[in-house]
Amino acid sequence: MSFANALSERLRQSRPIQVLERALQRDRLGHALLLHGPRFEQLETVALALADALLDAGGDPRRHPDFFTLRPARKGRQIQVGERKNLEPNTMRSLLKDLHQSGHQSDCRVAVIYEADRMNDSTANAFLKTLEEPPPGAIILLLTSRPYDLLDTIYSRCLNFRLAGEGSSLASEAWAQWLADYRQWLERPKSGASAPDDRAALVFGAYGLTSRFLAILKSEAHALWKTEADRLPDAIDPEERESLETGFRKGVRSRFLADIERVTRDFATAESADSPERFQQLGEAVYELERMAGLLEVNLKDEAALEGFFLASLRIWTTPR
Repeated sequence: MSFANALSERLRQSRPIQVLERALQRDRLGHALLLHGPRFEQLETVALALADALLDAGGDPRRHPDFFTLRPARKGRQIQVGERKNLEPNTMRSLLKDLHQSGHQSDCRVAVIYEADRMNDSTANAFLKTLEEPPPGAIILLLTSRPYDLLDTIYSRCLNFRLAGEGSSLASEAWAQWLADYRQWLERPKSGASAPDDRAALVFGAYGLTSRFLAILKSEAHALWKTEADRLPDAIDPEERESLETGFRKGVRSRFLADIERVTRDFATAESADSPERFQQLGEAVYELERMAGLLEVNLKDEAALEGFFLASLRIWTTPR
């Protein structure tokens, strides 16, 4: 039984995957695994490959009767705890009931909890009881890009595996050009853009980058989601499908933000030997980028968050040190 062969060469060579593979071979996986990292779709790829191996599902564990999922739902995008008596699908209590039952085709039951950081207090407390007394044969995979938003009591009871991003696989020419234009925008203050007209051009450039970012995100996420949606089971609940699409778009957006951070770091470190203050500016810029990502997580409009980041960046890179 192996799962690493289903992954990319780079992932197979990573230490977390090698540790997971050895644990799988020795039947010592543990009952709860926390997979976290910057690229959510990568976490899902690993989780599905692992579930496929555990259930011997023939390549698609999502069609196996002993495979279960739990995702954020409704407008608040929270993982719902559900009623005690009326067990609704895609709720924590419904999932826990499934995990405590005997397997249909396997001795093992596997559950994947998407965006596990979206549990509210009631959901987390209900889940904690199962973590403390796990049902035999149940393996739970928690996926999140924000592991420290989990309760400490949940985080500490899981085996933690951080998957570093493999780098963006978004190869569209439009996105590559956007990144090049963003780097050029960063370069302009260095070339002496201090006159009112120059600063105005930088501000308008920021708004232009924002507008193009949103258009590319929409196009790229739509194209990738269309491919992903074709692989979903026909019987998937419409609300779950909508939640999955929202989470998928967030994953693409996270990859975009990771690329922005990479280009920002490249820009700052390219001249760090001659301009040590760039390290301070870089720290401030990364802080603003992380702040923007946090605001997006609480559903601030993309346009407002991006504009705020660019205007903060303009202040950072043009203020004399």
